[in-house]
Amino acid sequence: MRSYKSIEKPAQVLGMNIMDLGLAVGLFIGSVLLLGFLNMLVSIPRLVYLAVFLLEVGLILVMRFLTKTHPPGFLVGWLSFRYVQPRRISVGSIPVAAKKDEKRKNRTL
Repeated sequence: MRSYKSIEKPAQVLGMNIMDLGLAVGLFIGSVLLLGFLNMLVSIPRLVYLAVFLLEVGLILVMRFLTKTHPPGFLVGWLSFRYVQPRRISVGSIPVAAKKDEKRKNRTL
């Protein structure tokens, strides 16, 4: 069977996957918004904004390197494994749904 590499290859912008770039841009926008809100309460020097911008550029460079050395979707998979997936699998009995008659009896009016 013939496969088309252009279809199977994930879309890339600036040498990285679009999902990874979206995470980086979202992080940048979120950090600038957070700094803006904090600036309303406390005076934040402009050097902090420069540091956030330089960290963002560094993050993009690291993600370009990871795109070349790791499989596609590595960053999203790592974030999912690290923060979303449960650490332990709970093993127990399967919850049994009550019958319709029992539901009506237990209902409070």
